[in-house]
Formats: sequence, C-alpha cells, structure tokens
Amino acid sequence: MFIAEKPLFIYLQRPDTGDWVTVGHYRAGMEGSATFRYAPSYVDAGHGWPIDPVNLPFQPDVDVSAPRYGGLHDVLRDACPDSWGQALLRSEHHVPRHAPPARYLVLASNADRWGALAVGTRPRPSVTALPAPRLAQLQQVIEELAALAGQQPPVHVQLRRRLVQMVSLGGARPKATVQDEAGDYWLLKPGLASDVADIPALEHVAQRWGALSGLRFAPTVWHPAGRGRSAVRVLRFDRQRERRALCVSAASLLQTEYPGGLSTDRWSYPRLAEELRWIGAPAEDRRELFGRMVFNAVCGNDDDHPRNHAIMFDADGGGWRLAPAFDVVPNPVETPACLAMQLSTGRFDIARGTVLADAHRFGFGNREDAAAWLDALLDRIGGTFDAAAETLDDAWRQLLAERLQTNLALLR
Repeated sequence: MFIAEKPLFIYLQRPDTGDWVTVGHYRAGMEGSATFRYAPSYVDAGHGWPIDPVNLPFQPDVDVSAPRYGGLHDVLRDACPDSWGQALLRSEHHVPRHAPPARYLVLASNADRWGALAVGTRPRPSVTALPAPRLAQLQQVIEELAALAGQQPPVHVQLRRRLVQMVSLGGARPKATVQDEAGDYWLLKPGLASDVADIPALEHVAQRWGALSGLRFAPTVWHPAGRGRSAVRVLRFDRQRERRALCVSAASLLQTEYPGGLSTDRWSYPRLAEELRWIGAPAEDRRELFGRMVFNAVCGNDDDHPRNHAIMFDADGGGWRLAPAFDVVPNPVETPACLAMQLSTGRFDIARGTVLADAHRFGFGNREDAAAWLDALLDRIGGTFDAAAETLDDAWRQLLAERLQTNLALLR
C-alpha cells in the first residue's frame, strides 16, 4: 500500500486526441482508507471526462473515499487483474495471497490494462509501450499459456517473459492479448485440460449466436485444436488499434463487489438499465441489455455476473454506451434454472413473468410492447441457432438444441 505522503498518479488516454494526461491522484492511508482527487492540472486544462460516472463524477477539489475493495476505488479495481493475472503476479513477485487489490494495481503493467487508465508514481504520464504477441505466434502463445496454467517451465522463454508482463485483464482462465496484421487487438483464451467441454467453441458459438440474433456481441474467431487445445479469440472493444477506450464494469456501476461481494442484492439487470439511463446512455442500450438478459436465459449462461457487463465512453458520440457483450458461455454442465443477475426485482429464475415484470425499467412503454419485443427476439434466437452452432459436434449441438427448446417454452 502507498502511504499518504506518496500518492499514486492516475493517467488517462484522452478520448478525443489520444494524448495521455494525468487525470487524478490516488492516496492510500491506514487500515484500508483511500481517496481519489481529480488533478489540478486536469481541472485547469478544462478536461471534464469522469473516469467513473457513478462513483467518481467530475468534481474538482473533492477527495472521494473508496468504500469497497479494501480501499481501492471501483474503476481502479476494474483496471486490476483478476484471478489469472493475480496468480501470475503472486508467483512472479512473491505477493501474499491475501494482498489488497491496490497491490495488484501497482504491479500490473500499463501496457495491457483494461480500458484507458494507467498508473504511475510520477506526476507526468509515463505509459510504457509493450508490443503484444503477433497473431502468427498464436500456437506458441497457446502452448505457453498451457505451461503457465500447469505451473510448468517455459516452452518459449522470451514469450513467457512478455506474457507475465501482460496480465492486467480480468477473469479466472488463462488468456493473452495478440495483435493481428491489421493492428487490431484480440483476447486469446485457450481451452484447459480440466475442461468438461470445448469451452472456447462454446464461447464462440454463443457470441456468434447473439450477433446473429441482432444483438451487439463482441466478434470472435474460433481456432480448432491443432497440436494442442482449441482457442477462441475475442476482439477487444476497449482498443481501437493503439487508442484505448475508457471502460467501467457493471460491478462499479451497481456499486457491488465482484469477486468477494457477500450479497447479490445489487446484481440486477433492471437496476443496471436504470444506471444506463442515469449516465445518459441512449434508450436503445437499455433494450439491448434486456435482449442480452433474455439471450443469457435462453442459452443458459449463468456466469453473467456484474463484471461480465460493462460500459465504454464513445469518443465520437461524446457519451457513455453499453459495451459489446463478452464472456457469454453456455453452462457446460447443466441447464441452469436461474441467472447470476436478477431478471426482475428479487427474482433470478428463468420465466416469462420474471423477464417482463420490470420491463418498464428497460424503457418499454407498457407490458404489451415488451412482450411483443420479447417474442420477436425469441424468434430470432431460435431461428439463428443452426447457423451459429455449425462448428459444434453432434452431441453438443443436440444438447444446446434441447436447451433452446426448453427455455423458449419457459419464456413464451
């Protein structure tokens, strides 16, 4: 932890020009206390982009405390690695298992951090560039991630060093960023030996299925098993080539901790829809969120926790938008009866009445309008399954087809 006399400087890549500026100071105190203040230079320059529209709205000359994550502000926790990255950092830097999140914020490299924030100990922005592995190295990256996951010696020594320096992204599964020939960044996620199914294939099918249904899902590419395991790569929506997009997780918007939260009271799609309205996202984003909730119910993605939803700042539109859907994976073990997030107040169960109970909070004028929109979406989801599932083997295609019919019956 940083002591009060030595603040941590937070940098932001400006959404308009791409220049790096010092946006604020993070100062940690004793016993988990901490504050954030927007930097005087940021205020004097006339910049007004809040880095978190809910928890850190742009308020000059105000110290804002951090009520969660042991004294780390929500959006800074968003910029930290999760289970996978934390495990690598513990091994590399001998970090105690119960170290506070702020420790991982400092140790993680700015080169691969999620969103448009970076951190440092100098008043002027200092963001080290670290080239990501190229797409041509995909098989080597998969091999090295498998070796890391198995706590085995390096297969490719130089690549291992680079991967250990690029662990800022969330999630529990091994992953790495790769860059394609056009300069776009992709998140590569290979399968694991312990998987009960081809998880990369399931994620690719779900993401493609959602897009074919007319929803905004992040594009994916599936790489069938070659010499090793299959992998899926997902286009990073927080990157436009070398430009970074400011992002905030739904966990931050909902003011709930994940992981580590003891209560799911705030894990709610209707509440998230209202936060979208409050921050000025267009009405279509609330309907999009409603559609994703329904799609998760149909495909059986019950890993839809608040850190698997996000918003991003749209530089062209000058406002916050719901980010593309990501990490949508049908449950590979069973057909869930509930989702992780509430579909309506106090209800997690997959049922038509549950889905429509709070439809007005998603911007529908009345229940009849919401029911008609729901039925049209269900038709699209049902009608696009065969095209989306063509990469699955017969057994998994049949299993998901049966799940589709079961859940369509619950929602119609």
